[in-house]
Amino acid sequence: MSKPPDRPAATRVGRNALIIATAAAFVRLSGLARDVVFAAVFGAGMATDAYNAAFRAAQFFRELLAEGSLSNLYVPIFADTAEKDGLQAAWRLANVFLGLLLVLLGAITLATFIFADGWVWVVASGFSEDPEKFQLASLLTRVMAPFVATVSLASVFMGMLNVRGKFFLPAVAPAAFNVAVIAACLLKGPFEAWSGQEGILLVAIASVVGGMGQFLVQLPALWRDGFKLRPRLANHPALKKLIVFAIPAFIAVITVQFNLLVEMQLASRFGDGPVSYLQYAYRFVQLPTSIVAGAVGTAALASLSTLAAMGRKEQLSQQLGEAVVLNSFLVIPASAGLFFLAQPIVALMYERGEFDAAATAATASALRMYALAVWGICSHRVLVPCYYAIGRPWFAMGAAVGTMILKLPVALALVYPIAALSWPGLGFEGLPLSHGVLVTGEVAILLWGLGARAGGLPRSIYKAHIKILMATVVMVVMIRLLEPWAHGVLLLPVVGLCGGGYFLAAQLLRMDEARRVLERFRIIKPRGLPETIDPVTRQALSDMQGARLGSMELADGSLRVRTDRGTWRVAARAGVLTAEQVGSGAGDGEPLAIKVIMRIGQGPPMMHGLALGARCFRADGDRVVEAQAAGPAIPVR
Repeated sequence: MSKPPDRPAATRVGRNALIIATAAAFVRLSGLARDVVFAAVFGAGMATDAYNAAFRAAQFFRELLAEGSLSNLYVPIFADTAEKDGLQAAWRLANVFLGLLLVLLGAITLATFIFADGWVWVVASGFSEDPEKFQLASLLTRVMAPFVATVSLASVFMGMLNVRGKFFLPAVAPAAFNVAVIAACLLKGPFEAWSGQEGILLVAIASVVGGMGQFLVQLPALWRDGFKLRPRLANHPALKKLIVFAIPAFIAVITVQFNLLVEMQLASRFGDGPVSYLQYAYRFVQLPTSIVAGAVGTAALASLSTLAAMGRKEQLSQQLGEAVVLNSFLVIPASAGLFFLAQPIVALMYERGEFDAAATAATASALRMYALAVWGICSHRVLVPCYYAIGRPWFAMGAAVGTMILKLPVALALVYPIAALSWPGLGFEGLPLSHGVLVTGEVAILLWGLGARAGGLPRSIYKAHIKILMATVVMVVMIRLLEPWAHGVLLLPVVGLCGGGYFLAAQLLRMDEARRVLERFRIIKPRGLPETIDPVTRQALSDMQGARLGSMELADGSLRVRTDRGTWRVAARAGVLTAEQVGSGAGDGEPLAIKVIMRIGQGPPMMHGLALGARCFRADGDRVVEAQAAGPAIPVR
């Protein structure tokens, strides 16, 4: 069989799962090493507060443009264009989008550089009481002005490579930022001796260099795939669709960033240190958020989208309940562990060099308050995509706006004394607590809204949560008993023993709900075909896999595949492929390897392409054609 021209790179998710997981693990470990080295070299004081404030100014636009908004909305449109109009049309769209994006990023970079003092005042106006600290933060903000542009371009390139079936390089690219910052921290002494400037300035420069590295390392892979970087300003019909989809996503990002902005603003009024304490503590919150909540949300989204489209409210309610229970099953014990082991965790990770015992105590206090917010933060990340799955994003946006309105008064009430209520105030520790109070309230509203639209939440949710809390109590008792040994490297086996105790207690409580949803957690390492492929097609493809091929005949808009195990018919309807066995057959060729190409779009992922050996087929309306299909490919097992 001859290889068709311009065939897309296959997305070998199953075969490369270990490689991709290794890349992701390397990025996480390098990020952890970055934080440990940064804390050891700079501690928590004026310089770190100034850097964190400058980075927060950059982070606002990074979240808006690079992570979860504009670029991510662009990826499905890029994939859809590649599928319907061909790869060259998709490359043209990419250059039009990049032309518009570069103009926007240039304006943001210039505005950040010119109005750096204003950005610092917006982020941390409390610094104005210390002119030296304020000026340092302004300088770092100007130095890091191009950072947003670098990471935004890296995010766009990552999405394009993912659509083209390349995952390893984009997965490992963020490590360039971590490596650059670590190098800058280690070179602090020589830099200060050579330049006479503070070492934190080199970290700011390294942040930009690391951001550049993230997109530069991805360019060669795109060039090899046929992409020529030629940004241009032109009109394109796909851009209108992107702008419409971007509105609710932008609102979501703005509300989240506003809440973090309020916390940094108030923390900046408590002298040197609190801004950094909050940042160091929040790093631990990001672990369950990215690992658990991200995986659970991914696992739930496809099936919820399908069930919502089919109008199956009872099954939708059940699937939603499973997602909520799985999130709680993993996050509630993590939250309890962070709360009761905050001091030894922070000491093990950060207490060395310039990060002293006082900084450990303050960061641990902040971590305890953030631990109370972990369940709400993770649940929020799971639930919000569900509103997109059922086509009701504006309800979630309304809840987010309500939280934003309440953020400042709730934070002020928890931070400062209220004489009329004999409330002493919690100081900067009240800031992470306000985060927990508000996000938990928002999650309650989101659960109520989803339950109303799904015909009510299953009663099993409440029973499962009672069991989760009982198992968590067992774990907490073990933590208290083992606390004398929970210091230094001994903390790791203590955490392992307590985690094992939690899981054993859950098993003894016969948590069937947890067992069922844990099976769905395997979606983070894809095995088999997704639920959005109908059972008949799934069975047909599984039976066909590995059979010795006799022939493939494409005629009258359908494909017949004859093997030694039987004959199969592949048909198309409304852009979706189906397969079924239609007779016996004979084959004497090579064993047939099959990959299913899934559509990336606003609806549930559907099968719209097949790679059968060296030939590619896809659905074109109600016809099967021999052509490439863009999207992630899943090997049939």
